[in-house]
Amino acid sequence: MVQKVQNGGLRGHSRAGAQQHATEDAVIAAHTACIAAESLGIGSCYIGDIVENFEIHKELLNLPPQVAPLCMLVFGYPTQQQKERKQTTRFAKSSIVFENRYRELSEEELLEMMPNDRTKAFYNRKYVSDFAQEMVRSTKEIYKNWNSKE
Repeated sequence: MVQKVQNGGLRGHSRAGAQQHATEDAVIAAHTACIAAESLGIGSCYIGDIVENFEIHKELLNLPPQVAPLCMLVFGYPTQQQKERKQTTRFAKSSIVFENRYRELSEEELLEMMPNDRTKAFYNRKYVSDFAQEMVRSTKEIYKNWNSKE
C-alpha cells in the first residue's frame, strides 16, 4: 500500500521514525550482502568514513533531500595473507553480551575489558580525534538535512 506524504512525513509516521526504519533496513541489506559475498568466498569491509563530510558525498552522489549514505561496503577476494593473518583481539563475550537486559559495567570491569593503553587509544580514536569530531559534525548535518522541508 502506498501512503501519501503529508506535512513532512508519512501519514501516521514521524520523520524520526521513518529515519530509524530506513537506517535499520540499510544495515540489514548491507549485512545480508556481506553474508552472501562470504558464501561465495568474497570478503567485505564496512567503510564508516562515508558518514564524514556529508556535504561532499551529497553533492558527489547527487543525493536528494532526506537521503544520506549510512554505510558503504567494499567487496573483493582476500589474498592468502589476509586469510591467514591473526584476527584482531575482541572483547570477552561476558563484557558485551547480556541476558534479558543491558547491564552497566563497573569501572573495574571496563578496565579489565580494556587495559589502560588500549583504552586510551580507543578513546582518542573514537571520541577526540579529528575523524571523530568530523563524524559528529557530519551526522548533525545529516539529521538537519533529513528534517528539512525540501
